[in-house]
Amino acid sequence: EIGAGSGRLAECILSLKKDINYTICDIPPSIYISYERMKIAFPNKKIGNLIDCNNSEALSKNILENDINFIFPHQLSFIKNDFFSLVMAVDCLHEMDKKIIKLYFNYITHITNNFYFSIWSQTKNWHSGRLFKRTEKLIFENGDYPIPSLWKNIFKENMIFPSNQLGLGYITKKNIL
Repeated sequence: EIGAGSGRLAECILSLKKDINYTICDIPPSIYISYERMKIAFPNKKIGNLIDCNNSEALSKNILENDINFIFPHQLSFIKNDFFSLVMAVDCLHEMDKKIIKLYFNYITHITNNFYFSIWSQTKNWHSGRLFKRTEKLIFENGDYPIPSLWKNIFKENMIFPSNQLGLGYITKKNIL
């Protein structure tokens, strides 16, 4: 899960599906908050704080040995191709500027075949961009999210609440299906 924030979704999923391996990718202070939350919620699970892992082999090995893992965004570059069966980014991409979204989409293309994300259908990111460009608009229908051409959209739904959000699912490789 990218951008897990406090870990609320992770806790929900792990409470319902007890036998999965779950990796959270986030930045401080959120990664610390979700790490502490998982330790309290799942005292019997093996939880790995892997933020110091700096190579592909060690990271892969540790992820597989733990039940719940915590990594920083730059570590996505160490993840082997198609390592994860699903990557999610719920309510976080619309908080990033286009350059960072594109970086994440490049990582996601390599690390999984399945990607789900939810976003505001349109938003302004205050204080994104450069000195003289203080805001950046993100409007999904205008193509402001740089969806790679190889990705195949398998669903797009308008959320009921909040009603100005979209839920989107993609297969990230053309040769799938």
